[in-house]
Amino acid sequence: MRRDHRPLWLKRANAAWSLFCAQKYLYPQLDGIGEGGSFINPRYFQINGPRIRIGKRLHSMATRERPIQLTVYPNKEQTSHITLGDYCIVLPGVRIAAATGVTAGANCMFATNCYITDADWHDQYDRTSAPGKTGAITLANNVWIGDSAIVCKGVSIGENSIVGAGAVVTRDVPANCVVAGNPAKVVKELDKQRAFKKREELFAGSESYDEFLDRYDEFMLASNTFGDWLRSLLMPTRDQ
Repeated sequence: MRRDHRPLWLKRANAAWSLFCAQKYLYPQLDGIGEGGSFINPRYFQINGPRIRIGKRLHSMATRERPIQLTVYPNKEQTSHITLGDYCIVLPGVRIAAATGVTAGANCMFATNCYITDADWHDQYDRTSAPGKTGAITLANNVWIGDSAIVCKGVSIGENSIVGAGAVVTRDVPANCVVAGNPAKVVKELDKQRAFKKREELFAGSESYDEFLDRYDEFMLASNTFGDWLRSLLMPTRDQ
């Protein structure tokens, strides 16, 4: 589809339905979740295990082909966990698996198909033993994990740093840098003198982010009708 042909009322109804499904079926599986979350296709959000906590204003999008998977492997001490801070964004295919603990600060961004895992999941010599070696993972505030990147056990990533697409992170990453490759290495240092504009600033203006989006949709979808939307589905044309 070249553009959104839905009438405004239908887009609002879809958003309300997604939020209802998230609150009814997703929220009860979490140990905690903050207010103001946005969920696209929450039915493809897979939760496995206890002690999964998410901050406020999470933005997430899952698809049938690329579900979002958050998995905690219970340990004897009952301390294994996944904790995502406020204002994070999680895109399709993201997998986060914890046998000890994965903690992400505020404003972290998880791109499509990235994988965060704090365990080997099997012993190197005894393949019947799980979860193998483990080591907690910590992502500081404003970390960006790129498309299909992998962050391995025991890694800490410093504030504002970026993990490039397809990178495999096996050791700590300093703050304010870009890493890439397998194994990932620093390829660029970010300018510490420049201010970082973080995702939380979307919600800091006099007009709320939700109000802005609704006003934008009113402008973009004003001329759409239900009939036009049906025609775009059943008989799409190049000028749609």
